[in-house]
Amino acid sequence: TETKRTVWPFALGYFDHVRVLVAWCELRQGFRHFRTDRIAAFAVEEQRYPRRRQSLLKAWREMEGIPPQ
Repeated sequence: TETKRTVWPFALGYFDHVRVLVAWCELRQGFRHFRTDRIAAFAVEEQRYPRRRQSLLKAWREMEGIPPQ
């Protein structure tokens, strides 16, 4: 199902055959993973991130159980 969302991307992951955008999703108020091949369109907004990129990355790592580097 197609949806329209405002997301705050902060990481891009590469797997065998797919790339995944890691972002804070305002619609779901949580971290989400989006396959880049399924993104039909996007627009760059002038708004600033609601939190620092490093803060989002740290919170995501904690949620996913990824130890600090």
